[in-house]
Amino acid sequence: MKPLTNLTTFSTTLILSSLVPCARGADYPTPGDVVVPPETAAGEALDLSSREGSLRIAGLDFFPHASSTALYDDNLLISHTNKLAVNELTFSPGLTIVGGDVATAFPGSVSLGQLRNLLDNSLLDDASKPQRFIGIDYTPALNLFVDHNHYNNVDEFAGLIAGYTFARLTIGVDQDFKNEAEKNNLVGDRVTIWSYDTHLRSRYEFTDRTSVEMNGNYLKFEYDDQVFQGYQEFRNDDWLNRNFNDKLSAGLGAAFGYVIPEGNSSQTYQQALGRAVYKISGKINLIAKGGVELREYGQGQTDTVHPAFDVLGLYQPWETTTFSLKAYGREEPSPSAGADYTTYGASAGARQLLFNCLYADVNAGYNDVNFISTGPSGGAGRTDNFYFARLRFDYQLNAHWTASLFYTHNQNTSTTSEFSYANNIVGARLYWQF
Repeated sequence: MKPLTNLTTFSTTLILSSLVPCARGADYPTPGDVVVPPETAAGEALDLSSREGSLRIAGLDFFPHASSTALYDDNLLISHTNKLAVNELTFSPGLTIVGGDVATAFPGSVSLGQLRNLLDNSLLDDASKPQRFIGIDYTPALNLFVDHNHYNNVDEFAGLIAGYTFARLTIGVDQDFKNEAEKNNLVGDRVTIWSYDTHLRSRYEFTDRTSVEMNGNYLKFEYDDQVFQGYQEFRNDDWLNRNFNDKLSAGLGAAFGYVIPEGNSSQTYQQALGRAVYKISGKINLIAKGGVELREYGQGQTDTVHPAFDVLGLYQPWETTTFSLKAYGREEPSPSAGADYTTYGASAGARQLLFNCLYADVNAGYNDVNFISTGPSGGAGRTDNFYFARLRFDYQLNAHWTASLFYTHNQNTSTTSEFSYANNIVGARLYWQF
């Protein structure tokens, strides 16, 4: 997905967030998302409970889920003038299928988000973690507009995640597909996009303290309207990691990328990177990756040097309270041929259990987006300042049902006035999982 500059309608964002169990209710991970399995006897009991609590066929566990959302959107087309207000209903059935030894880690319903966390944390760190697994999910979303039915559409979301561990080697694959009508700040309109995002991961443990990684990524991003430029990207990143103790691990890496915009010449980039993971007593987690990027454009355009970084901080002072802080910076091709854009942004959030089953989520952030010329027809000089604030309440009715109320405000201020807008969305959602 394009989380930095492509604003998806809040209804479908909530559908995607349903891939994480509502008991955890996270739009962002918490330190408890990857549960350390208990001792063997208790693990066997959990495995039995999971098998009895799921639809198990031919060694596979089936987890159906569904959601229904009703919302009011005061600016569907994110227009600077002539705002179109709509009432929207979304119905979204889905199915997750999981195979492998994941029951002890996730005794309840299993989602792709949980399995992705397993890949993000080395399976070799703890022999009791799932050593081999596969999960797939398909979730369509039927969007109905009460007063403007010509905007009715069906979005599609699908994913596949798999991991396998040998004696010292772990390999994994992570695949996402999206076909969605979304609000796109770069275009300044509601457009349909298609994206295919594939990650191949490998990690080899030389010792319990030293490891290497070789990872690959393929991304294809395209617009349904051929007026706008999509692109393909091939990326390789390699790492040398060192665990200093239970609290601190660090790595040095390099990344190489090849980008093929549809309306412009290809680009290449190289990154020199470092990263660190710092944990304190299970309450504070800091994951930081950053470095410098050199990018070459061809066609006589001057090469550029930019910082590239992703930082995630999590603080969980109590079991019922989680704070998060994110910062990021990157460069990507623009929808307009002959231009790229850089994004530097930050967001902060908090999640709190108010009562026995009532959670409150608040999140706010800012993105600074600058357009740079990469070809003769490129348009540089445009700058966007995008702000967002979101509030959501989740009430856990029982193990299967969750009801939510939400509000979001989005605002973009651009040096090109036609891309400036303000947008408010308010609604309710009911989610069911097996």
